[in-house]
Amino acid sequence: MQRWLSLVLLIGLGCCSPGSTTTTDVAIQFEVLSTGKDINLEDHVKPGHFTVFDFYADWCPPCKELDKSLVGLKKTYGDRLVVYKLDIVNWDSELAQAKGIGSLPYLAVYNEKGELIASEPSNKSLPKLIHHLNL
Repeated sequence: MQRWLSLVLLIGLGCCSPGSTTTTDVAIQFEVLSTGKDINLEDHVKPGHFTVFDFYADWCPPCKELDKSLVGLKKTYGDRLVVYKLDIVNWDSELAQAKGIGSLPYLAVYNEKGELIASEPSNKSLPKLIHHLNL
């Protein structure tokens, strides 16, 4: 009984520590549309919203940095921005080959009218997205 009480106290203290996550913290997570398979992006574009397709790989450190930027944009622009993630898995995947992706991270960005405004590495496409969001 004393062991159980100690365990409950430890768990309770851990939940109350300053570094713990509370239920009021909202983590922004983006839907993963594909893991290596080719898909038609236009089928997922949301009219009236900027739609971003983030081509990434789990093994890509710059992709993880870009994810932080996309989360920040989502927090700033809210419902105006929809972000989908597409894991290329590896360079030989159907998705990477079909979309001609030769470097990561890579974004395809559609404006509110559903028009493609960028499809290129993120160092070029991210500034275009931010520019259009601020018009």
